[in-house]
Amino acid sequence: MKLKHLLLVAFLGFSSFLFAQTYTGQVLDSVSKQPIPYAAIQLENTSTGVISNEDGNFSLYLENVDENAQVSISCMGFSPFTISLKDLKAQNGIVYLSEYVNELDTVVISDEKITIDSIIARANRNLKTNYPVAAKQYKIFHRKTSHMDFKDLNFDIDKASGMRKSKLESANKSLDSLSREIKSARMVQFTDYMGTYYVQDSDNRKLKVDKATLLMDKRKDFSLEGVQKKGSEIILKYLDPKKSYKVKSGWFKVEDSLSLSEEFKDQKDEIENQTLDMEYLNNEAFDQLARAQFKEGSFIRQVINPKYYDFELLDLTFFMNDLVYIVKFTPRKSSSKFSGTHYISSTDYGILRTDYQFAEGKRGQKFNLKLILGIKYIENLRNGKVIFSKNAEGTYELKYAYNDAGSYVYLHRPIKFVENSDDRDKVSFDILLEGNMNEKQEILVLDAQPLNKGEYDAYKQPKTVKYQQLKSYDPSIWGENNVLEPVAEMKQFKSLE
Repeated sequence: MKLKHLLLVAFLGFSSFLFAQTYTGQVLDSVSKQPIPYAAIQLENTSTGVISNEDGNFSLYLENVDENAQVSISCMGFSPFTISLKDLKAQNGIVYLSEYVNELDTVVISDEKITIDSIIARANRNLKTNYPVAAKQYKIFHRKTSHMDFKDLNFDIDKASGMRKSKLESANKSLDSLSREIKSARMVQFTDYMGTYYVQDSDNRKLKVDKATLLMDKRKDFSLEGVQKKGSEIILKYLDPKKSYKVKSGWFKVEDSLSLSEEFKDQKDEIENQTLDMEYLNNEAFDQLARAQFKEGSFIRQVINPKYYDFELLDLTFFMNDLVYIVKFTPRKSSSKFSGTHYISSTDYGILRTDYQFAEGKRGQKFNLKLILGIKYIENLRNGKVIFSKNAEGTYELKYAYNDAGSYVYLHRPIKFVENSDDRDKVSFDILLEGNMNEKQEILVLDAQPLNKGEYDAYKQPKTVKYQQLKSYDPSIWGENNVLEPVAEMKQFKSLE
């Protein structure tokens, strides 16, 4: 056989072990067989990795990797586990982790003299070393899950001069039908995007979105904006499209005067364009990142500060063979609102993870202008998690964060359409809305690098970005990218429109 043929055979034989593939699996407790959420799944000796979701599921895309390459799976309180890609595939992606038990008994005695005050003091003293502040660019995957559940919703046309009685009855019938439909349904939508987030400082940041998707049933767009549009569409249908109207109060996004023909055109353009506001996405991403930054006055800096919170050493555990202190925090001052748990390394006193929620009896923003403006708002739910990982320099970077926020909303608005004519015909419209909103945001940091100033300066963030409308979740849409594996609710969602 000629040499070139031998080389070809050798190459093909070698390349058969190199491939691109997406590995899906689940991380389970070896004893209880229950899912383990927020476990880190990472290709060894690389920064390539993902986090398991609430159901313990994960999806990891790897390219040009030998099937004997090792993947490490680690989670707080469990022994780390390493497995080859070949074996991972052979066991259908199922990975069992064992809790640390025996090792704890051997270290408790040696750590008896460690006090909670010294742990917190060292953690604060090492913040600048463990979490250096620098201009960065992050490759991120962001997911927002929104729910709206209406307790009460009433539409009513109180008065309609110039409108025939039959039209008025028909309009009220349509509004009543819409109200019943909305109250019986629970609106949910999922917004995903992947891109690069450039952060020079808190005031100078740009978001570049490579791809965005929206998964929802347009027929059940019962967000506040969606309800507004559906209600306005019914009202506008019964007004004269050839005339313009002044709108005296309300939700409708209008100038001093409303042209119905232009309003219908704007609604059609918005649906066809399918765009997301980039400034809004930028602010959402920054809120997630800022919550995990140890700058003065930041959220996580507050909940590690003994001036505002009390701390208690609950227990010890391990993470990646490192002894970890489990520290509970509760409000020390009336202005402090959160309670939760810090997981602090005994080696460098870095905060590996923080879990938080509103402390008992605490609430977020609230205002009650029910009698004056017909508005009441109470933020009654907030919980979340911040997970860090060590980089090649030995400092910490945000790996994953989620923030779940819920609120009660009450709105009562009278709206009046006054015709711009000598007749001055009027249509008085009344809306009463009461319900609960819930919004969960997740961010997975796939890579973090020093800011490329040239890229940052050259890139101009657009006003909007187009999204792809989905009727059901399609994992192939993200191609060769690692993303957050969706939970069961998202996987099972199907739009029937």
